[in-house]
Amino acid sequence: MSDHKKLGVALAKELCPVCTKQMDGPILMNTRLTPGEADKVEKFHGQLIGWSKELCPECKEMKEKGFILIGAVEKKTTDVTNPYRSGNIWVVAHSVATNLFGENPPKSGIAFIDVTVAHQMGLPNVNLNA
Repeated sequence: MSDHKKLGVALAKELCPVCTKQMDGPILMNTRLTPGEADKVEKFHGQLIGWSKELCPECKEMKEKGFILIGAVEKKTTDVTNPYRSGNIWVVAHSVATNLFGENPPKSGIAFIDVTVAHQMGLPNVNLNA
């Protein structure tokens, strides 16, 4: 029997897509049972690999209360798929989301909103200096 480990396992980390908090992600395992592939997988243990498809428990609880708006700074955003965040997160009634987005607000129940729009809406504690 060989002393070389052929199976690698890692628990990776992911970010909550709302608050960006790190949380446990997927368990990774190699499918090619070789020492080299096992080592590659184990290097991912505890490493951040990207955005989670799920919300953290705190953000799930917020979403149950209403529609989540994430503050963004349009002027500092260089990638529309990953807006520059202001640090603000608000939960508003679904009726507010309908007024903001029309009859078809995002089905996810979550959307980015520019801080200047949030300020005009009167949302509290808007970080205009982000």
